[in-house]
Amino acid sequence: MAYLHVNHVSHRDIKPSNILISKDRQKVALVDFNVAKQVKEGDMLLMYTRSAGTLAFAAPERLVENCVYNEMVDMWACGLVLFMALVGTHPFDCDVTTVKVIE
Repeated sequence: MAYLHVNHVSHRDIKPSNILISKDRQKVALVDFNVAKQVKEGDMLLMYTRSAGTLAFAAPERLVENCVYNEMVDMWACGLVLFMALVGTHPFDCDVTTVKVIE
């Protein structure tokens, strides 16, 4: 994750099904970069206003139309994944797993 954000890349769809763990549990890989975006153009950090990814793992600012966000929305999704790994359920009462991509 740190490598992505140091390079100003936002995955925008972090969820359990996009995290692979080796059988020996020594390697972890983040996959499915189809909605990932680089948020740096020249020297200016660009903020996104369009949502992409799975809504059940979207940060609150991504749910508001035309609200700005940056690569830190990935940290919200990581927190949800960690919660689910520890507790076994999603922290919110949601059945939303629809992917909404707007480019």
